[in-house]
Amino acid sequence: MPGPSRLRRRSIIAALLTFVGALLLGVAFDRWYSESLVERERERVRSYVAPYAVAIEGVFNRHVGRLAGLVAFVDAQPTVSSMHAAFPTIAEGLRAAAPGLRALQLNRGGRIAATFPSADSSRLLGYNLLSDPRAEIRDDVRRAMDSDHMVISGPLALLQGGVGLILRQRVSNVRAGFPDLVTMVLDLGPLFEEADGAAVPATVHTVLLDRRGHELRGDVSDVTEPTMTPVRIGDGDWTVLASPADGWANAVAADLRPTRAATALIIVLLTSLAFGVVGRQELLREAVAGRTRELARANDDLRREGEERLQLEERLLHSQKMEAVGTLAGGIAHDFNNLLTAIVGFTQLSEQQVVALQNALAGSAESDRLTELRQDLTEILKAADRASLLTAQLLTFSRRQTITPSRVNLNGTVHDIQRMLRRLIGEQVTLVTEAAEQPLPVMADSGQLAQVVVNLVVNARDALPYGGTIRVTTRALDIESASDAPFAGLPAGQWVMLSVQDNGMGMTPDIVARMWEPFFTTKQLGDGTGLGLSTVHGIITQAGGHVFCESVEGRGTTVTLVLPRLAHTFEDVAEPAPVAARADGEMVLVVEDEAGLRRLVSEILRRKGYQVRVAQDGADALEQLATGFTPDLVLTDVVMPRMGGRELAEVIAERGWPLPVLFMSGYQAGEELPDDEEHAFIGKPFTPEALVARVRNVLVPRA
Repeated sequence: MPGPSRLRRRSIIAALLTFVGALLLGVAFDRWYSESLVERERERVRSYVAPYAVAIEGVFNRHVGRLAGLVAFVDAQPTVSSMHAAFPTIAEGLRAAAPGLRALQLNRGGRIAATFPSADSSRLLGYNLLSDPRAEIRDDVRRAMDSDHMVISGPLALLQGGVGLILRQRVSNVRAGFPDLVTMVLDLGPLFEEADGAAVPATVHTVLLDRRGHELRGDVSDVTEPTMTPVRIGDGDWTVLASPADGWANAVAADLRPTRAATALIIVLLTSLAFGVVGRQELLREAVAGRTRELARANDDLRREGEERLQLEERLLHSQKMEAVGTLAGGIAHDFNNLLTAIVGFTQLSEQQVVALQNALAGSAESDRLTELRQDLTEILKAADRASLLTAQLLTFSRRQTITPSRVNLNGTVHDIQRMLRRLIGEQVTLVTEAAEQPLPVMADSGQLAQVVVNLVVNARDALPYGGTIRVTTRALDIESASDAPFAGLPAGQWVMLSVQDNGMGMTPDIVARMWEPFFTTKQLGDGTGLGLSTVHGIITQAGGHVFCESVEGRGTTVTLVLPRLAHTFEDVAEPAPVAARADGEMVLVVEDEAGLRRLVSEILRRKGYQVRVAQDGADALEQLATGFTPDLVLTDVVMPRMGGRELAEVIAERGWPLPVLFMSGYQAGEELPDDEEHAFIGKPFTPEALVARVRNVLVPRA
């Protein structure tokens, strides 16, 4: 049996060996765990920066779209004089609701040929950019003149004062006397203020670099080992660098502290265990084992909390991205509705004139040419119908569409849109409708219900590239028990069933499983948005219904929608007396800030016998009314510069003028869209017939 001194020496040696081994393991573990925490922190910083990068992309690319609109304007002008005459109006429209847009310019041969606002004209007109003392300006102007891509200069000192960016784009169709470049001057300050709505926390430092690595915002010296998030901008990727304000080590220090304390405790316990092998070895082993179990549970809890936090951050990031996409979709749909209104309106007016000329020239060669022209106009209307469908999908997806649930007869909805459906599917596809004999009442928004049918029929048409048959069927469905339901998961009750069947290509099971997902599409890039079926699913689910799909490759697809049927059938209601479409010389004041729409609405009303006066916005309308001018109706847009339609109606009421007001709008976020006895409403896009009927209905009480 070894003596006390020998036992003590062995205990010391065992303790030293244990201490050294535990220390090495602790250092290795600490390094590994520290790197893991830093990587997790980097992912968290990326999640903070992603919404900010998306916001910057949205702000700058929205201005890039306006620059493309200016290029399209120049390409479309027939003469130089008409271009210069219309340029201030177009430039004012592009600058509306565009913070940070300092100026729009037309360049030719390196010189500034026109600029807006006009306050800069005296200083800038004729300025030779190719002789600018800044090499960057000269090089970028030459590069823009030789390239089809947009060129961004800056940040640099602007001729208008301040610091900003200059965007240049070559005109597609350069003609004699016309500009060869269009230019947009942006002030960085307001643009960054708009993007700061998605700003990252103050604990994270960010730096924005352009495609050449130049600092646009922030100081590179403020970030260490930064994360890099790309920002997709017109002439190349920008980059957002980001790192914690106190450095990566300090960012994870709080998480490392418990682990290091636990590691030190383990080392102490192991050393003590080795030192006390004589007499207390078993006791210390049990103590260490118990403490190790507690530490393991603590580590498991920390790891589980970290995973839960990461999942919450991912869900938050996803919701922010979808909100940004929804906002963008709603803005696009609002502007697109204004364009569609002008396209549909002027096309239908042209079609009416063609029909009148055909009747006058019946049997002549000119009549045959007018027939071809009428067919071309019909194709334009078909395209407008499809564009209107896309706009409705965007409005529904962005939750900016006015929804009014009411008692709707599904049979009547299908019957009302048959004509539009036949235009959409073309002549190669046969449309067959089989509606139930009795009314099928449901509680839904009639516009959304029509949109559902159109989306399904258009989707079925795309599955018939070589022609075929689409069959639309409606019928009542009574289910006494869930076991009798024709579809799994459909509960007992009284239902209304709508099915859209085609004999086209069909789908594989994996595509059927994903067909209702937003933005999922099997079409080629540019042929589909992936919103049609997800919109159908959302509308039907919101109305308390169910959606089902059966598809076999090579044999076709059947999509079935089931909605709750109302308890009572429709009562026979006497048809209201038809309102005369022709006017009796009433005076209508048209208030619209877009010149094209203002001319369209005025022309429609004048052809129907109305007297028309126009105003550019609410302030212009009030100036005319203050002179004693008293129209029979005020027809006004909702959102306009200086004074909008809602504010105009309030001022009219405050001053006691007994004037009915009819609002028109394409649905934009924040709009209030009244439809009552005092203030009626018509949504864009609208047809000439719909506008005249709405105006006449509002004027009937005054007739």
